Amino acid sequence: MKKKIITGIITLFAVSLFAQEKSVSSYSLKEAIDYALQNNVNAKNAKLDMKKAKAYNLEILTQGLPNLSGGFEYDYYFKTPLVPAVSNIVAPGSPFATALAQLSQNSNDPALVKTLNSLGGGFSNISFVLPNDISTGITLTQLLFDARYVFGLKARKELYLTSRLQSDLSDQDIRTNITKAYSQAEAAQEAKSLLLENKKIVDKILADTRAVFAQGLTEELDVNRLELAQANLEMQINQQNNMAEVALANLKFQMGLNLDEVIILKDKLDDLRASVVPQQNAFDPKNRVEYQLLTAAITLDGYNMRAKRSGYYPSLGGFLNYSGNVQTEAFSDMFKGSEWYPQGLVGIKLNVPIFDSGLKYAQVQQVKLEQMKRQNSRDNFVNAANLQYQSALSNFNAALGDEVSAQKTLDLSKKIFTTNEAKFKQGAGSSFELQQSEQEYATNELKQIQTIINLLNAKADLDKAMGVK
Repeated sequence: MKKKIITGIITLFAVSLFAQEKSVSSYSLKEAIDYALQNNVNAKNAKLDMKKAKAYNLEILTQGLPNLSGGFEYDYYFKTPLVPAVSNIVAPGSPFATALAQLSQNSNDPALVKTLNSLGGGFSNISFVLPNDISTGITLTQLLFDARYVFGLKARKELYLTSRLQSDLSDQDIRTNITKAYSQAEAAQEAKSLLLENKKIVDKILADTRAVFAQGLTEELDVNRLELAQANLEMQINQQNNMAEVALANLKFQMGLNLDEVIILKDKLDDLRASVVPQQNAFDPKNRVEYQLLTAAITLDGYNMRAKRSGYYPSLGGFLNYSGNVQTEAFSDMFKGSEWYPQGLVGIKLNVPIFDSGLKYAQVQQVKLEQMKRQNSRDNFVNAANLQYQSALSNFNAALGDEVSAQKTLDLSKKIFTTNEAKFKQGAGSSFELQQSEQEYATNELKQIQTIINLLNAKADLDKAMGVK
């Protein structure tokens, strides 16, 4: 007794130290699903896609809102441009130069005569710009009418609906995967526990048989058969232990947990089985997320086709510009009070499509054909969904029947094993019968657990086929 107390204290101390190193979390099936819907990678990406859809809708909206932009430009003319037309006008012998010469002969003003003579005497290199030039301004544009923008606004609701339905579809897959992974992990642990219990019974019978053999009251063959049963159980336990570790790791992966985290499953296999009830709701393929996604895509194709057709309509936009310009001979003069020359304008721009060689017609036809393909896909999905539902329902009903049969087989094998155990202890039964009945009992225990897993998986597949959220 004292030894057991000391062992218990050591065990509790070890568990306490382990708990300090790593936190232990426990999850029911519902809690595991809720956690996965927030932390699974696919769930995270689906939520990001919804945010992306909102941003895209905002992009569509802003295309019809005012757009204000500013500009600044500095130019340096290391070679100023000339205007050849003016040079030809004032060149010697030109009509303009002859007129200037005649005007200077008739003038009595010496200064004017000097200026006219210089212009008419070969001044031919004339430039209207200075080397340093700065221009700056702002421009405001506003879309006044564009039918494509109108249909883009109408499509925003369907665009966001599509992203939300994609998220719902991802969540549905996550629920199905977590349900299957959770039941598999719990079943593997319970199967391991059952095998350990069976091993305790076999160990006890083997120890008693060895004691009887030591007294010469039984054959060594009886001991060997029980040792064989013990070895087989140990091998099954090792295999089941590996399966339990893999199943639990798969559950943590599906939930979005780190694989080194320690978790405990709250719901037992019987609790999960008790939640399964025969299917009563009527099936309607329109409840499936996939059907709703295809319907939304068809609606979007309709908006897209109308937007392409509206490319034949005129579009109208307005604009306002205010800018300023300054030119100087030297760059430093720009900051010494040089005069700026502002200008402003406001106007509207009408764009009228006249002929595009059939471009818009080809675009409309492509969208129309794509919409027809989606309609065909939706019709085909209705048939596929009905087939999937019938198959899932058939598998579910079969799983119910298999579970009942497995339970009857388990009860019978347990009864046979108990009887053979009692007879063997009384010396009326053989070790061969006891070994065989023990193996059958252990096998039927595992089969009964497997039928429960099959039933839970069939129910998850049936819920998915029916579009249950």
